[in-house]
Parts: sequence; C-alpha cells; structure tokens
Amino acid sequence: MGLGGGAPATLVLGLALMVSRPRRALAEGRAEYRYEDYREDGDRMDVQTHSAWFEYALHEKVTARASVTRDALSGATPTGGPGNPADADYRGYEWVRMRDVRNAGFVEASVRAGRTLTTPQVAYSEESDYQSTGLSLTETIDFNQRNTSLVLGLARNSDSVKGRFQRRYRHKGTWDFLVGLNQVLGPRTYMTFNVTVGYANGYLSDPYKGVNVSMDLPGDVFDSVPWYAIDPEKRPSTKLKQVVFASVNHLFPAVNGAAEGSYRFHHDDWGVIANTVQVGWAQRLGKRVTVSPLFRYHHQTAANFFVQRVNSDPTFAGSRVAFDLGNNFVGQEGVDPGFDMALADPANHQFVSVPAYPEFYSADYRLSDLQSFTYGVSVAVQVHERAAVVMGYRRYDMHGLDPRISAATYPDAHIVNVGLNTAF
Repeated sequence: MGLGGGAPATLVLGLALMVSRPRRALAEGRAEYRYEDYREDGDRMDVQTHSAWFEYALHEKVTARASVTRDALSGATPTGGPGNPADADYRGYEWVRMRDVRNAGFVEASVRAGRTLTTPQVAYSEESDYQSTGLSLTETIDFNQRNTSLVLGLARNSDSVKGRFQRRYRHKGTWDFLVGLNQVLGPRTYMTFNVTVGYANGYLSDPYKGVNVSMDLPGDVFDSVPWYAIDPEKRPSTKLKQVVFASVNHLFPAVNGAAEGSYRFHHDDWGVIANTVQVGWAQRLGKRVTVSPLFRYHHQTAANFFVQRVNSDPTFAGSRVAFDLGNNFVGQEGVDPGFDMALADPANHQFVSVPAYPEFYSADYRLSDLQSFTYGVSVAVQVHERAAVVMGYRRYDMHGLDPRISAATYPDAHIVNVGLNTAF
C-alpha cells in the first residue's frame, strides 16, 4: 500500500511466534491461521484479512509450504485533491468510497542438497483492478558448520493495473535481487544482514490518485475547481531502489526473554530516502505464555515530483492567452487568430503565460515527507503441546511533515489480530 501507508510489518511478532510454535519434533507439518482487522480512524479504510499458512515435510530433504490470503477492503481513501471546505463531508481532502476483495497465495518448496537449500516460489494475487503473478528463487548456502549462511534471491513480478483514472489494464513489471548473510554470533545471538536492489518499469502510477490543477485567469469562464483531483497523477515509468536491512536477535535465559532490533534503509531514484527502526521483546511467562511488546519508527523524505497541486490550467498549459480589459477571452497563441489581433493592440489587452505541466507529478500523501509510529503487543498461549493461540494489538500513527498538506490526510489505525498455530 505504498511506502508510508498501510499496516506495517511486525518482525518482533515473528520472534514471538517462533517461541510459541509447537515443537517441530512432534510432527511432520505445521499450519497457522490468522485473522487481522486493520481499521483507520474517522471511518476511513478497513481491511479484514483471513490467511492460512501450511508447511509439510515431504522428505527429510524436501519441505513444501503454501499460503492463502483473502482481504476485504472498504472505506474512504484520499484522491489527491485538496477537498472543498464547503462540502458537508469535507475531511481536509477529497475522498472517494471504495470496496474490493483480494485473493492471494503462494506455493514453494525447499530442497536441501548438501550445504545448499534451494527454494523456488510461485505467487499470485487478484482483485477487481489488480492482477499479479510472481516467481522467485532463493539459494541459501551454509558455511562454518551452518553458523553462517549466504542468501541469494531473485524475484520477478508481472502485474496488470487499472482503476478510477485508468480504465484499461496497464502493465507493471518488477525485478528484485537480494544478497544476504545470516550469522550466528554466539549461542544466544543471531544476526541477519541483506541488501536488495529492485527495478520496476511500466505503469507505476496509482490509478486512484489524481492532482488538482488550478490557476487564476482573468474572468470566470476558465476558472478551474481548486479542490478536485482534475487530472490523474503521472509518476515516472521506471524506478530503481536500494534497500539495506539488518537485525539482531539475542536470548536472555536468565529472564526467559529475547530481544530483537532491526534497521531498514531505503533509497530510490524518485528521491525517497526512508529509515525504519524497530525494537521488540519476547517474554516467556511460565511454560505456556509469551508476551511480545514492540515499537517501530519510520521516516521518509518526499518524492522529488510530489506536489500539493499543479499551478497551471488544463486547457492552456504551456502557452499564452489574451484577454481584453473587460476580462473577456480573446484567444490562445498559435491557436486563435484573436491572439494575433491582440498582439497588434497591446494597450487594450492583457496577456497571461500559463505554466506547462511538470514532467511528473503526484499528490499522493504516501509520497510526501512523513513519519509514522507503530506500537503494540502480542500474546501467544500454548494451549496444547501441538497448538498455540496468538493475539495481538498494534496502534499505527502517521504524521505529515509538509505544512502545506492537511494533517487529516494522514491515517491513524488500530490493528487487531488473532490466530492459531498447530502441528500435526
């Protein structure tokens, strides 16, 4: 859902689940179910997610995994227009209602051959306006008595996109290449470090986001509406990104707890630089309960083509127009003969140069200068030697740092999830 929007990932939750999962020695497979409700304040977006994950050991050297997810999305979303303060439903931005369902899933198999683990994956996702097919291959090579692992990954996604401002499907493709290192630093400490380079091309705009284009011209005949998203946004057709990620996990046996800290750096040629820090703790309480609080902070700079609105006029962009002294339209340069007549009588006419559109532009708040905070807690309860119940709550707060953009544009959300882990 973009760089800054949507429900954030929670790495510490994964640590808690590993602590609470039924022990693998008891069975050949595992299954997990999750229900999550992501609900933004102010009757904005609500995303209800049902997901199931399966793992089964087909052979001592072959493990198969699969996942299915169903998201139900509904609510109000900003279009990019500033909004009309005179409207009864004015929220500080123009918005539209939307409703959709997304079905997604993947199938993968990990094959062990000596010190190498090969994992191919096929993924698919579909909703009414978006279709995505993904292929990936990951090679994990163990060294140093499996205390060190080199990870190489390659992924290709082929997507088709349409929406409010783009009625027909357009293609978008992405490539991602990952190089990583997993390192055991001691009997209680584990480190992960990886670098990802990604390239995307094709239709990279959001088909539901537009920009307001407005400029005051003499008279009122050509006055544009200053609060609607008049034209669709236009993002570059390519993007190159670089992501660096590092995390450290450390076990504290004296208190039956474990800590995890992670840092993520993102840079792309759209001008976005992002830093994300997350810390968390997984605390065992007795033999059956694990409590895991977490905190996450994210900050990003704005894309170099982010705008609040485009200062131009859709009809006359990049040209000059003439009006008489009574503010009546006379003509456009190179189009209407009246403009040449006005040039011959400049004392009785006024001329306006209308700026051209920028090459790229977007008013999507997710591409603005912003920061977000996530904090919450999850609880895992071992209800049986082969089953654990997981519950969690997170609060997500996003704040814009550009004083031109209404604070109401940025979402805050409650995120609740429940689930069940089983072994068989």
